[in-house]
Order: sequence, then structure tokens, then C-alpha cells
Amino acid sequence: MRVAITGCGGIAAAHAQCVEMAGDEIIAVADVNEDAARQFAGKHGGVAFKDVEDLLAQARPDAAIVCTPPNSHSAIVTALLEAGVPVLCEKPLAHTVADASDLVDAARRTGVPAYVAYCHRFNPAARLMRDYAREGKLGTLFTFRNAFVGSAPQLTTAWRTDPEISGGGCLMDNGSHSLDILQFITGPVSEVWSKLHFAAEGRGDVAADLLTVGEGGVAGLISVSYVSARPHAVFEVIGSEMALQYDYESSGSTVTAFRPGAEPALIEMQAGCDVRFIEQYRAFSEAMKGRPTALATFDEALSVSRVIDRCQQQAGTPGGVC
Repeated sequence: MRVAITGCGGIAAAHAQCVEMAGDEIIAVADVNEDAARQFAGKHGGVAFKDVEDLLAQARPDAAIVCTPPNSHSAIVTALLEAGVPVLCEKPLAHTVADASDLVDAARRTGVPAYVAYCHRFNPAARLMRDYAREGKLGTLFTFRNAFVGSAPQLTTAWRTDPEISGGGCLMDNGSHSLDILQFITGPVSEVWSKLHFAAEGRGDVAADLLTVGEGGVAGLISVSYVSARPHAVFEVIGSEMALQYDYESSGSTVTAFRPGAEPALIEMQAGCDVRFIEQYRAFSEAMKGRPTALATFDEALSVSRVIDRCQQQAGTPGGVC
């Protein structure tokens, strides 16, 4: 597959490595910082362009990966879809619900394959938990819990907490992953209550805590933070017959299973969370061949954006601005 990448920052390098690992070819890259585009092309291959319009005028990729900030997604992704180029867009789908909704419409109108890079659903633990829940092995499923918290104070003044660029802050960044995992495993969210935490006027949230209720009655408890003294990355599902937990620091390629009256036991998987990027890219490649995929659709990503918007409205910060 001949791939184009727009946006040549850190996350683009992770995607480029996956393209290379799969034996595919990067034929074009674009970035508003032309020096960054040239350096990226020098390392990963392809011709460097200043924007997607120039790229599409001179290159014909089989697919594109969009790695630019969220406020640029609408224009870039729409241009790609209208040119007939399938898209894997970095999360979140857009910085506003309106832009995300427009992109859903663009994907439907063009009929071009379009997906969002919610990579944590390709952590084998997430897929195992989803399968166990669907097969009834957990008994009655009551609760999903997740924390993506740590100390990253540099992000409190970066573009990720500039609402005009990102659409919010930590909830939009880390929390969008959390909500996607929750809905991937347990189904759509119908209700949400939240507390967003802010550090400076005019900036997005630096931490958030959510209580959700799904259409099937499952409760979700989510905490995300850039300013937590204790780093913690974990998700778990709790049912009447079994609970399953995955810890990003210590679980490796296992999931811990808890059963009433029994000692915790480890469920072995073929791999751990470190395969989530390459498995996501392989799924994208398979989708290009018309095969079934577990990639997040634009509709699913819009659902995440709507939940985040409701949290921001509850905080009295529409658009994510304190």
C-alpha cells in the first residue's frame, strides 16, 4: 500500500514505523512546517509537501494517515475523502462536535473508507474483555473503570490544552481514548456526569473525572490527568462472576482475572499493549481490502465527541475554555 502522512510530529513517526513494519511505502508527507516535512521524508521516505492540496495535486496515495492537530482535521480529511483517498485520522475526530459531524457527513457522502486512530481498542486486553463480556463470562456486567493519569506539566501550556486547537484539554486528549475503550467494550454511553479541573484561565482542562451510564446499564468510572502525583494507566471490567484488569505498567501480555472465592489468576495473551499501533495499522490495511475491521468508525468517534461536549457544557466551559 502506498501511504501519505499529513502532519510530521511525534505521533506521525509512530505511524510511519507501522507502515514500514508492514512492508508498505510512504510516498508523500505534508506539514505546514516545510522543514519538518523534508526531515520526515528524509527519514521515512516520500516527497515532502507544504499542505494536503499540493500533495493531492502531485501524488496519488492508496491511503492517508492524518496526524495534524484536531482543528485542522475537517479541511484535511474532507480534501482527502473528496479525492477518493481512504483515511485513518488521529483522534479525536475533530476539535468540535460540529466539525466531527461534518466529517461523518463527508464520509457518508463520498463513500470512501474512513476511520479514527483509537489505538487502545487494539490492546489485546480490550478485545479480550469485550469478548468475555459478549460471551457472558463476566456474569452481569456492572462497572468499567479506567485511569490514564500521570504528571506531564508541559502539556498544561502546550497546544493540547489550547481549546482553539485541541477543543479542550486532557479530557479531549486522554479521555477520548478512555471513552472509546469504554464504548468498545460495554456499548454506547447514554448519561454522563463529570468534574473537569482547570489550572489557568483561557486554557483547557488538565484533569477530569467522569461517571457514565451506558445504554445497557453499565457504569463507567474514568479519571484522566496531566497533573497527577501518582502515574497510573489501567482499565478493568467488573461483573458478578468475574472481573478483569489490565495495568499498562505491570500486566505485560496478561490480564488478571478475579473470581468469587478464588485467588487472582492470569490469563495469557499472545501480546501486550505494545502491539496496539501495528495491529491498528494492519486492521487499516485489511479494511482497504474490504475485510471486516475493528477500527473506530467516524460515527463512533462522533459519539465520543458528543460525550466530551456534554462534559464541557456541564462544567460551564463550552468549547473547552475555562
